[in-house]
Order: sequence, then C-alpha cells, then structure tokens
Amino acid sequence: MSKGSAVGIAVRYFFKTMGVIVIFIVAGILSYYLTMLYYNETSRIERSTQYTHVIDVNAGNESSNLIYSYNKDTKEIEAMVLELFDVTTKNLDYITIPANTQISISGKTYEELLEVSQQIPQLATMSEINTYFSGDVAYEYGIKILQEELKADIGYFTALSSEQFDQYFEKKSKNEPVYQPSKALLAQTAKCTSKREMSNFIEDKWDSLISDITLSQKKNYSEALSQVKTEYIRYHGAYGTKSGDVFILNRRKNRKLINRIWESEAYTISQAVVDGSLNKSTEKNESSVNRKIWITNASNINGLAAAWQEKLTTAGFQVAGVGTFAGEIQKKTKVYVKKKKWGRDLLKYFKNASIEKADNLTNGADIEIILGTQDDLS
Repeated sequence: MSKGSAVGIAVRYFFKTMGVIVIFIVAGILSYYLTMLYYNETSRIERSTQYTHVIDVNAGNESSNLIYSYNKDTKEIEAMVLELFDVTTKNLDYITIPANTQISISGKTYEELLEVSQQIPQLATMSEINTYFSGDVAYEYGIKILQEELKADIGYFTALSSEQFDQYFEKKSKNEPVYQPSKALLAQTAKCTSKREMSNFIEDKWDSLISDITLSQKKNYSEALSQVKTEYIRYHGAYGTKSGDVFILNRRKNRKLINRIWESEAYTISQAVVDGSLNKSTEKNESSVNRKIWITNASNINGLAAAWQEKLTTAGFQVAGVGTFAGEIQKKTKVYVKKKKWGRDLLKYFKNASIEKADNLTNGADIEIILGTQDDLS
C-alpha cells in the first residue's frame, strides 16, 4: 500500500468518527430540549407544597375530604360538605355541615391557635375561618377545629369559589337542605368510565380549585371514582340544633353517623331517607330575649356592667341588674346558663366568651354574664 493511500484511509476514518460524534452530540442536545419541553408543558406548581401543613394530610383508601365554598370577595365560607369516599367499597357519601356552625374550642387547642392568630375566639364560627387565619392553611385550621368537635379524622380539604361550588353542588330539595352533586357534574363524571378518563377529568378541573393534596395524590382515586354508581351516592345532614344565628353540632350523633358510613358494606340499593337534623325546626326556648339576665363585672373596669346592661337592653334582652365579682379579675367573659340551650345568642356580642351550665345564679337569674377585661367597651 502506498503512503498516499494510507493517508487517504486515515482521513476518511477520521471524518467518519467525527461524524458519529457529531450525531451523538446533536442527539443528546435534541433529547435534552425535548425533555425540557415536556417538563415545561406538564410540570405545575402545586399550591399544597408552598406552606407548612398543620394537619396530617391523608389521601388514603378512606378519603375524607372537607369541601369549602368561599366568597371570592369576602373570603367568607358559605357552605361546607364533608365528602367520604371508600376506595374499597366504592361508597360515596356527603354530609352537609352548616357554614354557621359554631364550635367551642378546647382549652389546649385554643392556646395553640392563639399562638398563630390573636383574632380567633374560643367560640369559633366556621364561616369566619379566613378571618381568623390567612392563606390556604386557614382551611386546614378549619379542619383542625371541626375534626376535634366531630371526633373524626378529616384527611384533606378542597376549596371552591361559590360560583364553582354552585356548578358542582345543589340542594337535594327544599325540604331536605343537604347538598348533592349537581346533575351537570354527574353527567360529566358518568362519561368517565375508565381510570384514564377520570384522571383527565380531575386534571382539567385541578388548577381552578384549592387543595392541600397534590394532583398525583388526587389522581390515585381515579380508577375507584370511575366505578362509583351514581344512584347509590348517599347524602346526609349534620346532626345538631339551631341556636339563634348559629348551628351547634351534636358530637355523639355525628360521630355515630360517620362510623356507620365507614363501616358499611358496598351499597346495593338507593338511599331511602336523608338522615341528619338540618331540616328539623329549632328547639323551643332557645332565645335569651325573654330570660332574666344578670351581669356581673369581673373586669375591675368601672361602669362596664352598666354599659353592657344598656347595650343588651337596647338589643332587646331583659337585664334584671348588675353587680361586682368578688373573685380575681377575669380576662375572658363567661356566660352561665341554667339550661344548656340558652345563652348562645348572647355569645356573638363578646370577643372570646365561653358558655357553661350552672344551677345557682345571682338573684335567681336564668343567665349570668361574668364580664372579663377583653370586653371593655371604652
């Protein structure tokens, strides 16, 4: 072989080798950009990862999801539905909990919450959750308060604007004021007969709502949700009583209802009767207007009892008299009542008041208000 031929062969091999290297480089760069393009198109910022959770978020086989309806302008909670879904049995239940539900927070929990917000009263109203706390975590604080009252675990929340909520839910009937999925929503979900279709449906709605679980966690329910028989979905109203402008939950009955739901076998017949007590009339003798009220000043603030006597009398209550507390100065106001269904309509006038039943009240009063320093009217 001549010297020229050897050089020619070497040059050809060199360029072939360089060509292969260039192809690999181009393929690598192209693969990188295609991968980045994919992630840019599919990645999302999950709201639930942007703050520290205050509950143990749980999207397990027993899905307990507290659904809030909130006003976009005021952030006030306008409706609440507890959704209970059993992945194993495919049972789906909804419990309507009035937004005006008022809960007396336990001392220990209240001290914890006060470290986060000084705005929260010990007698908290669920509709005001976004007033007491700020950010998405407010909905978790709502769960923290509600599940303590129900003595039941709530795994996560979903918050919908009132406009969205009205698209997804509707009242079952005038005589049964409990929420059920709207006909439009049921028609949409009925078309999702496979895991993939339900997964796509969930993803399409995801960015318009607020939740403390991720999209991937919610998608884990896709297959089971696609198998739910809509005619077997059940609806309930929370047990409790109306007291003036607020609703007081019946802890024992609601706990029994939730346990019964979780312990049920797979539903094979439609619901016969909607249970709960939302459609029952208010108990008699709940109003404090016609009760004999006595005000005792435990604040050491001169004239405070008289000022409150004037204020409550103007509001229509019968204040028989005022007095001075003999014990130590009190910070929080307490309302003592002879019957537990009295006095709750007075609590809205005070900042962090609590209510207790007592038999012997000053001068034979039906209700005695022990004023604390927090309710200084000056």
